[in-house]
Amino acid sequence: MKFIKHAGIMFLIIIMGLLAVACGSKSDQASAPAEKKEGQAAAESDKKTYTVVMHAEFPPFEYMDPSGKPVGFEVDLMNEMAKEMNWNIEIKNTSWDGVFEEIKSGKAQLAISGITIKPDREKLYLFSEPYFQAKQLILVPEGSPIKTLQDIKGHKVGVMTSTTGALIVQELLGKTNKDILQYEEMPSMVEDLYNKRVDVVVADNAYLMEHMKKNPKPGYVTLDDPNIPKENYGIMTNKEDKEMVKQVNEALKKVKDSGKYDEIYKQYFGDLK
Repeated sequence: MKFIKHAGIMFLIIIMGLLAVACGSKSDQASAPAEKKEGQAAAESDKKTYTVVMHAEFPPFEYMDPSGKPVGFEVDLMNEMAKEMNWNIEIKNTSWDGVFEEIKSGKAQLAISGITIKPDREKLYLFSEPYFQAKQLILVPEGSPIKTLQDIKGHKVGVMTSTTGALIVQELLGKTNKDILQYEEMPSMVEDLYNKRVDVVVADNAYLMEHMKKNPKPGYVTLDDPNIPKENYGIMTNKEDKEMVKQVNEALKKVKDSGKYDEIYKQYFGDLK
């Protein structure tokens, strides 16, 4: 009887031990996903968050989709750079003047909006290495006597406000010349050319070609004057933030080296290079 009693006790001890091991295994398995989620949350919280400003009225570089979300070449480029650098970014649409004000005030850390790197801007802001080379094209009706930029003298010229096109036309004709008509948007400017309110339009190649592709109209041609200097777009940040520029250049290099830059470029510009 004692033997049977002892055997029964031993059996119960073994069963309880096995149950404890099983429960422990289940507990470990149950806690694993929780630990993983906590680790992911910690990794996310470690990411640096930057506000990126742009004036999203410059297709195909940036524009608002029907849902009110900024999309375009520069949006995709910034998102890829953020992936490479493990950043969180918040892309914010603002006015053209607001792009510069928000960087100057520190409300935003980065600006990308087809901003040409120019000596006067470099006195006030820091720029990344160039990520896009642009040039100005001339749009005229077929048969126009205008063949080069010099030929616009004596003609009514449409330009976009505060763009390189506006600046080079003002430099040639004078800032207060009444023949210079400034516009806030491309469609209105080109429509005035079609309606003979202006004789010629001068604008960025990518912007102008995108508009002409989506709104083709026979009887008009674009001219490329080799005497008009090319310009480089850069990502802009605060004048004091040298570390930020260093990181941006690193991110840009990684995106280019991976081949992702060329993929994005081709998606928006095809063989424009």
